[in-house]
Amino acid sequence: MANYNTWFEMRWTLRRKWFSVWDVRDYYTNLERRAEAGAEITYGYVLMVIVSALLATGGLLLNSPAIVIGSMCVAPFLGSSRAVCIGGLFRNRRVFLLGLVKQLFGLLIIGAGIAYIITVLLHDSIPMVQITPEILPWAMPATQSIVLSILVAVSAGAGASLALTADPKVVETPWGQVIDAVIGVEIAISLIPPAAAVGIGLAFGRLDISYNALLLMVVNVLGLDIFGSMFMLVFRGIRYKYLLMEKKIRHAVESALVADLAEIPNEFAVNVTLLGENVATIHVRVENQQGEKIPETLAQSIGTHVYQKTHFKSEVSLEIIPIQVYSTI
Repeated sequence: MANYNTWFEMRWTLRRKWFSVWDVRDYYTNLERRAEAGAEITYGYVLMVIVSALLATGGLLLNSPAIVIGSMCVAPFLGSSRAVCIGGLFRNRRVFLLGLVKQLFGLLIIGAGIAYIITVLLHDSIPMVQITPEILPWAMPATQSIVLSILVAVSAGAGASLALTADPKVVETPWGQVIDAVIGVEIAISLIPPAAAVGIGLAFGRLDISYNALLLMVVNVLGLDIFGSMFMLVFRGIRYKYLLMEKKIRHAVESALVADLAEIPNEFAVNVTLLGENVATIHVRVENQQGEKIPETLAQSIGTHVYQKTHFKSEVSLEIIPIQVYSTI
C-alpha cells in the first residue's frame, strides 16, 4: 500500500509539473490578454511588416540569403500567430478571427503588395532584375523542401508556445521579451519569404510562382498556428476551463465586496493564483479613501464567498491602501 501511495504521488507530481501550469498569478487571464493584444493591428505592426517585406523582396531579387534572414529578424508575426492559437484554444472567436485577419493582412496585402510594387518599379527601370535562384525554393519547392518547411513551421509554433509554458514566470519579465524576439524570428522564417515570392511572381507574370508560394505560405500558417502552437499548449495542459476558473473566482470576490462593503471602492484589484484543480490563493488590493470603513472580517468573508460560489479552497490576502485625495478641479 505504501509503495502504491508513493507511485501515485510521483505520478501526480509529474503530471502537475509537466502537464499543467500552476502557481503563477493570473496566468490564464494574462494569456488571454496577450492574445487580445496580439490580435490588434497597430501602426507599429504595419511599419514593421513594410520594412520586413522590403528586405525580403530585396534579398530575393538580389539572390542574397543574408538579406532574407535580415527580413525575418524584423517581421512581427508572433503576436498574430499567438492570437490565433490562444483564441482558438480559449474559444474566443473574435480574437481567433482578428488574429488570422491580422496575419493574412500583413502577409498578403502588405507583404505581397510591397513585393509586387517594388518588383514592378525595379523591373521597369532596371532590365537586369529577374527571377533568382533564391526565389525558387519558396516559389517552386521540391517535395523535400515542402516537408522541411512544414517541420520548421510546426517546430517554430511549438517553440512559441513552449516559451509561454516552460518557465511561465520568466515570460512576463524583460527576459521574456527576448524569448519573444527569438521565437519571432523563427516564425518569420516560414512566412515573410513566401509572401514576398507571391508578389514577385505576380510582378513577373509568373502565376505558377505566386500560386506555389501562396500554398507554401498557407501550409506554414497552419503549421505555426494550429499544429505547432496549439498542440504544444494542449500538451502542456493549458485548458479553457482554467481560464473560466480564474474568472469565476474573480467574479466571486467582486460579489463579496459588493455584499460586505456599503460603498464599492473606486479602485480595487483581484489577483488569482491557481494551485490546483480546486485550490487557489487570492490577493485583493483595495484603495481605502479617508472615512471609508473596511470590515475586519472582510478577508474571511471573501474566502467563504469564494468557496460557496466556486467550491475552491483558498487563502485570501487583503491589502488595504489608504488614499488621500485633494483636488482643485
